Amino acid sequence: MNIEDWSAAILPWAQSKRWWPVDPKQPAKVIGEVLLDDSAGSRVTIALLKISESKLIVQVPLLIRAQDREAHGTVHHSSQDGSQAIGTVDGLALLDGTAEPEFWRAWAKSATLIPARGETDQQARERLDRAASLIKPMGVEQSNTSVLLLGDDQPLIAKVFRVLHCGEHPEVQLPSALGDWEGIPRLNAYSYLEHDALGGSACAIVVADAVNDAQDGFVTLQAMAKRGDDPTPVSTQIGALIAHMHNRLEEAFGSGEGPSNETLKQRLTRSLSAAAEIDGTLSAQDVSAIESTIRALTDADGAADDDASDGSSAKAIRVHGDLHLGQLLLGSNGVWNVVDFEGEPLRPIAERSKPDSPARDIAGMLRSFDYAAESSGAFDADWLSTARTAFLAGYRSRRAISAADARMITAYELEKALYELQYEAKFRPSWISIPLNGIRRLVRS
Repeated sequence: MNIEDWSAAILPWAQSKRWWPVDPKQPAKVIGEVLLDDSAGSRVTIALLKISESKLIVQVPLLIRAQDREAHGTVHHSSQDGSQAIGTVDGLALLDGTAEPEFWRAWAKSATLIPARGETDQQARERLDRAASLIKPMGVEQSNTSVLLLGDDQPLIAKVFRVLHCGEHPEVQLPSALGDWEGIPRLNAYSYLEHDALGGSACAIVVADAVNDAQDGFVTLQAMAKRGDDPTPVSTQIGALIAHMHNRLEEAFGSGEGPSNETLKQRLTRSLSAAAEIDGTLSAQDVSAIESTIRALTDADGAADDDASDGSSAKAIRVHGDLHLGQLLLGSNGVWNVVDFEGEPLRPIAERSKPDSPARDIAGMLRSFDYAAESSGAFDADWLSTARTAFLAGYRSRRAISAADARMITAYELEKALYELQYEAKFRPSWISIPLNGIRRLVRS
């Protein structure tokens, strides 16, 4: 079977998916494969596709077999059509490996395991194999593909990183460092791919415990806002959770010096310039107020005076990097879990792994509370203020917020709101009031 013939079959299918990272008109081709198994009359492999202009490499897990051969294992489809077929080459069927138990059982044989406490490697391998015998594709595609492995008592969830980047992946590194902390789903297994085209080793798949009967954090808070429920208990609990995560990450990786005032000023100024180009959004008065706020946040002398008042200075630690309410899951046991530590999937691993101010995560959460409140259909400014205040109080119950940290939080929240303004103007104009209201509140405070 000539791998050069795969492109014609795979590309139209891959380019139609939401996880395809660029304009589908950009040329791409299959440049290689990483073979997992071909001992059972079928070929379990991962095709590597290179996108010419961006030089990104995308993985497509495959199961290749005779068209009339029966499948082994059980799959429950969550998509409407349940389609697994990608195409045919030389009379052989190319199937979407992520939707095939046979792929997952082959993958489990070579995956790197993280046994549970008191569990042997062999027991962990057998458990992973059982889990892979019954699968359910999640159906909702983002930048990655997620699949439930349901064949064991403890359901597992597999995440397939579609765009491959070389380096130690945050989705492995950070959960491994957090260890047995109950605030994250336990990492069970992962795999890295090596191929000349990659120029190194790239994380392909991670498998973690699935959160039983999970409730999405954003949906939960949005529903509370709609009903007018007091957000204090939940918001306080979430704040303490994030502070505990930061404490553990600092213990594991240490800390360094946070972003300089000049760096903050340059970032905020760039964000403002981009947002100001959007017609009909920021008024001249808005721009002037934002410029004044940027000066107040980044003026070297003023910031130094504020920081000196409590002897503090902002520091950088390893952070989540893309934190919002949608990255939190509430389990049936009443425990909140933080998920999705990969960061922004198109950024190089080295950039995603750089220490940053904890303010980045805090600001992301505060902006998410704004979105939950304003998209609920029953916006109440007092509800939002209570939720934000309770979150910060919960955070402070586990980790101090210095004057320098507070200034950083405002700066990062302003930067994020300016980005949101650009995003909403392009993709969801009806939501543009959410970041705009946030910006105006921040420059008034």
